[in-house]
Amino acid sequence: MVQIHITELFINSAGRESVFGKVSLFLGGPFAAVVFMIVMGYFIEKSKSSSKRTINRGIKIFVLGFLLNIGLNFHLLLKIAFAGWPYNPLQYILGVDILYLAGMSIVILALLKQLKKGKAAIPVILLFTVAALTGFLNEKLLTDNHFYVLPFFAGGYSWSYFPLFPWLAYPLAGFIFAHYEEKIIRFYERQKTVAIILLAIVGSLVMLFFKQGFETTINLPAYYHHTFGFVFWALGLILLWTLILHYILKMFPDTVTGNFFCRIGRNITLFYVIQWLIIGNIATAIYQTQGIGQYWYWFAGVFMASVGLTFLIEKSRFNLLRKL
Repeated sequence: MVQIHITELFINSAGRESVFGKVSLFLGGPFAAVVFMIVMGYFIEKSKSSSKRTINRGIKIFVLGFLLNIGLNFHLLLKIAFAGWPYNPLQYILGVDILYLAGMSIVILALLKQLKKGKAAIPVILLFTVAALTGFLNEKLLTDNHFYVLPFFAGGYSWSYFPLFPWLAYPLAGFIFAHYEEKIIRFYERQKTVAIILLAIVGSLVMLFFKQGFETTINLPAYYHHTFGFVFWALGLILLWTLILHYILKMFPDTVTGNFFCRIGRNITLFYVIQWLIIGNIATAIYQTQGIGQYWYWFAGVFMASVGLTFLIEKSRFNLLRKL
């Protein structure tokens, strides 16, 4: 997440159009937000928390998204208020970033867990419905009378980065996998040949459509408002990536690097907030002016600062995000 935000906000157009810039944008696509949302959906299904507590958590994360938008854009908002910069502040305060999506998705998944009938089938139907309707809704909901509400759902608005359509598909995918996980594992153990054939088919399809998926990812407006085909290509890609990562970790179960990233993962919301506060406010001063050669200096500085502050706050009594 750090590398994609630096590439997108700090690096100039020549750097973003370079091979390195395009690879950076790609790695910050399916392997960042998509994974984040799938993992979140998985743990919502596995959680033993009550529906009320889970819904409250979703509301808190939604509010945190609002506060974070103010925080990361604070420098810009000052420029708008006191230097006359000609930007609409509501498009930044209400910009639909991933915490807004996470909050809404948690509430929806908490309600799905309460279903007495169709608990297995309805999330699957909903996933396909979300993916299938996104293209249609992007056209129908793109209107001047949006009241800053429609961008949370769909519509292709420039300040809507993670609307429910299509992004709800990924928490649903994690939720569905968690529900069927034991059956999937048993199927793999009993039908390894069939499972390998199915994975080979998935791998072939991912490679066949890799060029289209890559080009969609590095075209940020298309990525944020992608449609049916990209959803399932991204899910196939992440399935293969997860299996590869699983076997790597199985071969090297206890490494310094692995433990380091596990520790960050346990504080991912805090880390996410910190890196955005740093990057967002610096970006107002240097927006897309840095050459690709300056990338590593910015990445190293922001990453180390974010890690240091995350671990420092984790140790303190003032980690208000611990319960999220």
